[in-house]
Amino acid sequence: MTKKKKRDDFVWEQYTQEYYEEEMCDLIHGSRDTHKHDMLATDFTEKEGELVFNDDLHENWKEIYHQVYKLKVKSVFECGCGPAQHLINIHKTSPSVVVNGCDYSQSQIDLGYKYYKLDDYDFSGRLAVKDLTDSDGMDQLGTHEFVYTQAVIMHLSYKRAIKFLLNIKSLSTQYIFLIENPTCHDYDKLLRKALPEFERVDGENKYCPRAILLKRAA
Repeated sequence: MTKKKKRDDFVWEQYTQEYYEEEMCDLIHGSRDTHKHDMLATDFTEKEGELVFNDDLHENWKEIYHQVYKLKVKSVFECGCGPAQHLINIHKTSPSVVVNGCDYSQSQIDLGYKYYKLDDYDFSGRLAVKDLTDSDGMDQLGTHEFVYTQAVIMHLSYKRAIKFLLNIKSLSTQYIFLIENPTCHDYDKLLRKALPEFERVDGENKYCPRAILLKRAA
């Protein structure tokens, strides 16, 4: 049985400098323990209504882009967008979709300008700095059809994970999509407590079996 996590994995004010940028560079360049991945989608096609990726993208990332494309949503919000490479890739693979997002730290978003030419994309001006465990100002983020996280909730304490989920459900008009480490929390209990308005949709994953797709109940 997964125990309730009592504290966050990181001190978030120091996260970029001490951990995230180094991890990201390992993925870009490869290291002894890390497979080199393409970070941006540049080579993809459509086949039978789905995206086919020729870039060597991480399976988790392909799952996000696959879901957005397959569900034909009109707007997307990433909770914890970091340097926004996922939003760039969604903009490329589903150009009609309005993309938006926020991160806890401006230093995270700044990595997008440093590594991915984020200022080339109009949506960069809409990215917000926001602690999503704090309910103040949530109304300023608007609403979106598809709201997702990738490796965010897994790093939060149980209490902050609950606050995070309670807040992000106000952003979603239709879907919430979670790609998280299933060993870090009891997600069934988390979702029952924080997201009773949403139902789990099974059998729709293509690249990441553990990803959780939730749809707002009718």
